[in-house]
Amino acid sequence: MNDKEQRDLLIILLAAGAVLGWTLIARGDISRDGAPLPILSVNDLSRWATIYSLAERGTYDIDETPFPTTIDRVRLNGHFYSSKPPLLPTLLTGEYLVLKTLSFGRLSFARNAAAVIRVIVLTVNLVPFMVFLVLFARLLDRLAPDHWVRTYSLAAAAFGTYLTAFNITLNNHTIAAYSIFFALYAAYRIWCEGQTGARLFAVCGFFAAFAAVNEFPATSLLGALLAGLLWKHWRRTLMYFLPLALIPIAAHFWTNFKVTGSLAPAYASKEAYDFPGSYWKLHPVTRRLVSSRIDPATGQVVFHDNIDGQYEPWPKYLFHMLAGHHGIFSLSPIFVLSAIGAARIVRDRGHKLRAFALIAIFLTLVILTFYTFFAGQRNYGGATSGLRWVFWLIPLWLFCLPAGLTQAATSRRVRGWALACLFISAMSVFYASRNPWVRPWLHEWMVYMGWIKY
Repeated sequence: MNDKEQRDLLIILLAAGAVLGWTLIARGDISRDGAPLPILSVNDLSRWATIYSLAERGTYDIDETPFPTTIDRVRLNGHFYSSKPPLLPTLLTGEYLVLKTLSFGRLSFARNAAAVIRVIVLTVNLVPFMVFLVLFARLLDRLAPDHWVRTYSLAAAAFGTYLTAFNITLNNHTIAAYSIFFALYAAYRIWCEGQTGARLFAVCGFFAAFAAVNEFPATSLLGALLAGLLWKHWRRTLMYFLPLALIPIAAHFWTNFKVTGSLAPAYASKEAYDFPGSYWKLHPVTRRLVSSRIDPATGQVVFHDNIDGQYEPWPKYLFHMLAGHHGIFSLSPIFVLSAIGAARIVRDRGHKLRAFALIAIFLTLVILTFYTFFAGQRNYGGATSGLRWVFWLIPLWLFCLPAGLTQAATSRRVRGWALACLFISAMSVFYASRNPWVRPWLHEWMVYMGWIKY
């Protein structure tokens, strides 16, 4: 094993060990028999309720579960269902049943719910996270010939993005992001290296589609990859990419139909949220009461304007998405380097990553425009660290990162600036490592300063 491989292994094992440790100590507010469970928010609670009901009751409805009621639910045909797309919980129900069978019932919700939750979370997050880092290291062999740039880029992928923090909770964002990277890696081998193996087309199609059904805006990247590969190798794209892409798409619509009786997702129906006691129908003043807390020092009730009730002017909202309390660049400034790298790649018409950089820029602008003007509520994704709606774009941004570090190979000042960016990015990640479903550190600081009240 050479020095480069040893550095890679060191970074990957450190990142994997951190995620494993965080997952093992994760504790939420939900308890079972007096012991806290590693269910960290109403978001993952909604999915766990579906997994329990499907495995133990044989139904998608979550009317009766051992967990508290989640606000992420809808009412359809007289029953409550998770508002989350059902494909992922369906797949994880299969894993749960395998675990329960192989352990002779020891790993079950009835006997050891905490262990079940941790094993499944590690399976769906830690395993693909490690594969992602290994493949990214291989990609850096091609994109970053300088040792410092290469090591920095791998460390940034391991410790500098919110994907690392969200690995400890069941969510769709990490799964979609890792799927995006696997698709992009295969697409790179095809587009930039001239590889035409059937397996690469199949991997690209399957994971691009699986990302899309877990993160619906990622459908745009699925379309871009399909169009590009059709132009490059249309026969192999039709033979291998398209059939494999149809598998997760068909599974998504089938499971969705089982729940809603239609192809539209449950959350697309506003009427489904209109039931007595629905959190989403509460008056903003009532939501403010729901989000109040007791200050342990004074015993007084402290009120916060709930973030779900925000309707800020679009310039203010866009600022906070980019450089404010949920800012892509303020919380994860390594992506400033990615933006510089994307600009450099696009200016170089002969750069092998030019198509990827153009896609990254275009999709980033599209997503920011959509959530600024067309998404309805301007609530930054609710109570969460980072702007979680853009996490699926992180692999694209990482593709452009080495190009933004070219001057760091020769300039000590640029290296110092880059290290400062990585320091702040890693701090944001580690701040969220106990529970990523909390406000970012910058948000908390702005509340402390009295600049915002939600």
